[in-house]
Amino acid sequence: MVISIVNSISVNAAGSSDNRIDVPGDSLQTQLQSNIRTTFCFRQTTQLTIYADVDMDLNLNCENSGSVKKDFVIEIEGAHNLQMTMTCTGEENQLGLMDGNILQLRNRNTYRYQEGFCVSIECEPKCDCECKCQNECQCICECQCQEECDCICECLNECQCVCNCEEEECFIQARLKIKATNQNQAGSWAYYNENDGEWVVVPSIIEEGYLTAETDHFSTWTVLIPTSLTNSNTALIVGSAATIAVIGVIIGVSVIYLKKRKV
Repeated sequence: MVISIVNSISVNAAGSSDNRIDVPGDSLQTQLQSNIRTTFCFRQTTQLTIYADVDMDLNLNCENSGSVKKDFVIEIEGAHNLQMTMTCTGEENQLGLMDGNILQLRNRNTYRYQEGFCVSIECEPKCDCECKCQNECQCICECQCQEECDCICECLNECQCVCNCEEEECFIQARLKIKATNQNQAGSWAYYNENDGEWVVVPSIIEEGYLTAETDHFSTWTVLIPTSLTNSNTALIVGSAATIAVIGVIIGVSVIYLKKRKV
């Protein structure tokens, strides 16, 4: 389920980060305090900015850090403290995300993948659980007189764990953002529906220089561009090149003609 674009998360998207952490490698495990906006810079190329109103245990993996520079932001409104794993890659072949690949969605519209960035997000609540175990024994005898036979006792350990949160209450909502460019500003955020095995685009807007979408669930997310737009751009480029070539030929012929007249 995807919720509409609203200003429900009271965070200044364009504001500077409270913390900046340079990550020399491709992965990082750390803890993030609530209400502190932190930017993780992987090899000075890919930026992951994370903000949440709850405490978080983070496991970050950025396999895309050595290729194209990206600026990704996620803002979370949680129900409880969270444990989150985030993996960023440039391509996901199994999901059809190869550079330039065309995907047909359920509505029969076609989209092109050319963002070079997808992020897989998994989230679980970080709960305080209390477990209590009780030993219960039952004796089973095979004769009426217990003195004439041996009784077999089977003891069962029964444990009950009570947690202060439920898995479905992982978080209330989240906002995904990526720096808008000439290439992706007409695109839409999309998530991979594992049950149906297909990509689903969601309403997206440009907000303070970022392509933005809101959601109430995590999955694998990326940005897809309608092929109608990419084809139009290609046709425009080809048409412009052809026009320039024709103009060049006309100028060349004119110069030759004028030279011949002077002779």
